[in-house]
Amino acid sequence: MRRHILPGALAAGTLLAVTGCGGSTGTEARSTSSPAPATSAAPQITFAMATACETVDGIYTTLGSDAQTVITKGVRAEAIGDTATVRAVLADLKPLFTSTGNTFADTASKVTDPDMKAALNKLAESAKQEAAFTSFAQFRSLEATTAAPEAVLKRKCAQAGHPLANLE
Repeated sequence: MRRHILPGALAAGTLLAVTGCGGSTGTEARSTSSPAPATSAAPQITFAMATACETVDGIYTTLGSDAQTVITKGVRAEAIGDTATVRAVLADLKPLFTSTGNTFADTASKVTDPDMKAALNKLAESAKQEAAFTSFAQFRSLEATTAAPEAVLKRKCAQAGHPLANLE
């Protein structure tokens, strides 16, 4: 099974680190009588290819032995017809797949390379589909939908000098 999981905390931490967002100390608070500055649309953040590759590598890193154990439990439960355990395990995995899809999509929105963007969007779609799976048998179709975009990621990241260490 491919690694497609990223906990929300890692995604949020990565985005905070990349965007430079931080908490307010209160010293820069505006007076309520001061007019608000005129603003236009928020600037679009773009990732350098190496930053995008680092984010992608982080996504694949997070599917560790704990998640693999949960997936194995679900596969075994499905094999013996334990539908209650299958439903429970899929419910446990749903937030992880949703977070992964969101992170792939967010990263895709920040890269300028059209091939990388398309690959990340395809992987985002796949992860979001995983979140909606109702059986572990459905995971067998993933290889066909993720192999090509993962090959693009491997190639583009290697070209950018950041080969993916955590993508099989």
